[in-house]
Amino acid sequence: MGIMNELEGLLPGREGQPSDGLPKYERTTFDYVTIGVGYLVMPLGLVLALIRFFGTHYKNYRKPVNYSLLYHVFVGGFVQMMGFILYSIYSDDGIDVMTLIIMLFLFALVLLLPASAFAKRAAKARFRFSQLANQYVQLITAGRVRYIGNLADRTGQSEADVNRDLIYLKKYGVLDSGLLFSEGADTEPDAPVNQADSSPFSSPGGQTVYQPPRPQQQPKSIRCPGCGAQNTVSPLQSKSCDYCGTTVSYS
Repeated sequence: MGIMNELEGLLPGREGQPSDGLPKYERTTFDYVTIGVGYLVMPLGLVLALIRFFGTHYKNYRKPVNYSLLYHVFVGGFVQMMGFILYSIYSDDGIDVMTLIIMLFLFALVLLLPASAFAKRAAKARFRFSQLANQYVQLITAGRVRYIGNLADRTGQSEADVNRDLIYLKKYGVLDSGLLFSEGADTEPDAPVNQADSSPFSSPGGQTVYQPPRPQQQPKSIRCPGCGAQNTVSPLQSKSCDYCGTTVSYS
C-alpha cells in the first residue's frame, strides 16, 4: 500500500490551481466492489477491473481511476498469496526456507511489479487530466472561448471528449455550472482597418477597408523529442506525448 501513498503525494494540486477542486479518484460503487473482490478473489477482481477499464477508458477523467483499480487488484493478489504462504508455514507439512524465498520472489515479480506500473500510470494520468483541466479553465475564463469546436482544436481533444470533460468540471465546481457552450467552432469575421492608418493600401475617401484573411494554420504531426513517436499537435499549442509524456510543442 505504500507504493500508492507515495505516488499520490506526487499528484498535482498547487494552491490556487483549478485542479484542487477535483477528487484524486472518483470511484463508483462498482469500483469499490471491484477493489473488495480484488483483495478477496484476485482473478474475479481482475475480470471486473478489465470490464471497467475497457468500458470507460475512453473518458479522460476515468483513466486514473481505471489504472488505480488494476493496481489494487494486483496488490490484492499479492496479499492473498502471502496468506497462502503463512498458512503453509504454520501447517503440519510446512515449507523450507529456499522454497519460501523462491515463492516470495515469484509472487513479487508477477504481482507487485505490475501493481507498481499501474500505480505510476494512475498518477501520470491524473497529472495529465489536471493539466487539461487547467487548460480548459484558462481558455474559458481568460480567453472567453465558448465553442466546443474551438476548445477541441486548442486542447487536441475530440468534441465528444470536451463535452464530457466540461460536464465533469462543472460537477465539481471547477467551472461555473451556468456556463453555456455552443457546438462547432466560431469563425471570426475579417477585422476592419481604419483609414487613419498610413498604409499605402488604404482606400481613398476615408472608407473602411478589410484585410484579406490570413491562411489558417492546421494541426500537424510532430516527432516527440523524448521517444521519437509522432504526435498530432494543434496550432500554437503543446501537448504531452501519448507514449512517454514529454511536452511536444507546435513549431
